[in-house]
Amino acid sequence: MNKINCIVAVSFLLSSAAYAQSILPPDQAFLDQVEGFGVTQENWDSGENAAVTFPNAYKFTRHYVVEPSGDIEPESWTESKSLDLSELTAEDADGPLDIETLLRDRLKNHTVVILKGDDLLHQHFWNGMDETSTHLDMSVTKSFTAILAGIAAAEGKLDMTAPVEAYLPRFKGTAFEGVSLQDVADMNSGLDIPTPPFLSWDPKFTESQEWNGPNDSGLNGIEDYLVTIAQRKYEPGTHYQYQDPNTEVLGLAVEAATGVGLAEYLQDKLWSKLGAEGEAYWMADPSGATVASGGLNMRTRDLARVGRMMLAGGKNYAGDQVIPAAFLDALWMGNDRVRGAWSNGKEAVLAPNGWYKDQIRILEIGDHKFAAFVGIHGQVLVVEPESETVIAMNGGYPQTETERMNSMIFLQIVPAILDETAKM
Repeated sequence: MNKINCIVAVSFLLSSAAYAQSILPPDQAFLDQVEGFGVTQENWDSGENAAVTFPNAYKFTRHYVVEPSGDIEPESWTESKSLDLSELTAEDADGPLDIETLLRDRLKNHTVVILKGDDLLHQHFWNGMDETSTHLDMSVTKSFTAILAGIAAAEGKLDMTAPVEAYLPRFKGTAFEGVSLQDVADMNSGLDIPTPPFLSWDPKFTESQEWNGPNDSGLNGIEDYLVTIAQRKYEPGTHYQYQDPNTEVLGLAVEAATGVGLAEYLQDKLWSKLGAEGEAYWMADPSGATVASGGLNMRTRDLARVGRMMLAGGKNYAGDQVIPAAFLDALWMGNDRVRGAWSNGKEAVLAPNGWYKDQIRILEIGDHKFAAFVGIHGQVLVVEPESETVIAMNGGYPQTETERMNSMIFLQIVPAILDETAKM
């Protein structure tokens, strides 16, 4: 039996065990409560409702609970230095403003936590939130899915050079056939997915997940949708295109390779070793598959802890290697393939010398080089090794796919903060 056939056989045997963890239904009491204020499953993710729904997103869908471990307590942060965002300025279209005002009033930010090494420089919780509040992290989730793939690869369970169908036989004959998992992880699969005007995804994608409640799509989970994608626009590995289906396929491959669901794998391999302060919640579809591209909910302080772990080369504060060092080394180094694909993508305008690898952006802006986990409404994790800085933030910017939000955060606010932390 050759290597690929062996992978197929093993993944087929394991797939039946994928969802041993209990899945919880939408929180009906909460749905009844918010309905009186005009918020429903159908409209919960609208910009109008983001302030109230994003801190409670998992309650609108099926979800898994990801428990922290009692074996490792949250790391204590010192507070020997501080950073006052009201005293830092950045540019907006009408001139300079202090960063606190820009975040709160113009970008609809909800929370920020800033670390320099083990020092907590700044934290704020607006929008009625506090440090125990969770928040929907949208596409920041993608980076976690890729980290789990990196862990599975380091354990010898997942071969990132293998084609998608080696782990997911149902994808033979689709646009994913013959595409390596690495090209999927790097958003370089070359998919051709028609989308409506002003929307970056096919509505059938979210319908299959019941992201906005039950519907008549006839799709029972994300896999039913993914196997309908039949065309490629580009040769794999040549063009960076930011497309959610790539992440969902990567998540399904991790589940097939490991024999457990992503939420359980996250709990066992990362959350229980992080020293998390609280539970995370991972939203799921009707089949039980996690929403690998955008369904994680967590505390902002715990998101910052993941950034702190990256600064430590993937080790937690107890010295345990949690995120594989080789995964992080390859991320920071990049390669000609991801650089070339990035140069052919639309985000190269933002950072010409950047790249996208393993669902994480590496951006070189001004004097700074940092990793960025990015969500569509202002959810961000920034990690800059040189200044030992972590910036975790969550927000509810009402529009999606906007040049304004991205340019304000990554060309103005983040560099201004990093300029200041570099001096400290």
